[in-house]
Amino acid sequence: MITHERKILLEKQSYRIAGNHSAVKICLWTKNKLRNKGTCYKHKFYGIKSWRCIQMSPVLDLCNLKCRWCWRDINYNEKKLPSQIDSPSEIIDKCIKEHKNLLQGFLGNKDIKKKIFNEAMQPLHFAISLTGEPTFYPYLPELIDEINKRGFTSFIVSNGTNPKMIKKLIKHQPTQLYITLPAPDNKIYEELCSPSIKNGWENIMQSLKLLKYFKRSCIRLTLAKNINMINPELYGRLLKNIKFTFLELKSAMPVGYARYRMTEAEMPSFKELKEFSKELCKYADLKIIDKQKVSTVILAAHKNINKKKIKLQLSSLHIQD
Repeated sequence: MITHERKILLEKQSYRIAGNHSAVKICLWTKNKLRNKGTCYKHKFYGIKSWRCIQMSPVLDLCNLKCRWCWRDINYNEKKLPSQIDSPSEIIDKCIKEHKNLLQGFLGNKDIKKKIFNEAMQPLHFAISLTGEPTFYPYLPELIDEINKRGFTSFIVSNGTNPKMIKKLIKHQPTQLYITLPAPDNKIYEELCSPSIKNGWENIMQSLKLLKYFKRSCIRLTLAKNINMINPELYGRLLKNIKFTFLELKSAMPVGYARYRMTEAEMPSFKELKEFSKELCKYADLKIIDKQKVSTVILAAHKNINKKKIKLQLSSLHIQD
């Protein structure tokens, strides 16, 4: 159960607790769009109206890794959920309620665009990626089913260490499943992610192999100089044997609690990220298909992908209304 002291601290950081173990937070890019200051790279890459996105987690603080570049406070690593586990419907209802409550606070800002605010108050999308490892929520397949039933779309971001749940999701598919590849090999993974489990690297490899069963999948690399942004050939050889839809390469940033674990000098510039991406793509037989400088992120895919079909695929999934 989330303690009173922990709840107060999280609320100071603009989180809102939704039930017994879930939380929401308004994304920076939603805030920017409300003030007409740009959109999330997911809008540019995939066409989703990201200002209509609920950024949430069904397992606040529950994670088995302590990655050096993680923005959350890794001193709070819950080992299990509370005895009272919320149902998928409860989580969705409470997340929507708290998301809208948070948005109300922006109405006092004279720079807010009323049309965009009204759209944001009618969310279309769940980004299950805020904090914690979502595959530890035991009813995650049912949560995705309920999200689909209500006409929302969903992106799940997982660290891949729980392949049993990833396998269950094959029959309960989110709109897009992300698996984070934190390092080019097991040794670097162990050094930089400080796992509390055994065989974590092997589990990540199992999860990556399951991506071929998903309609839309993405492998994410969050890269920091002299930490895990090394050896593009090793990354490339590993990725060449995996079937997936997209590869996102993003610069790690010293934000949140990551400021205490990495420095500005370890954050790759957009130029450095592009150069590394080109090298990796060469070894993985991929091509760069999009990029967003302000977010320091590159999108790559297999060479036979038709870029024009990316948003058409999403449109057919009702991401664009």
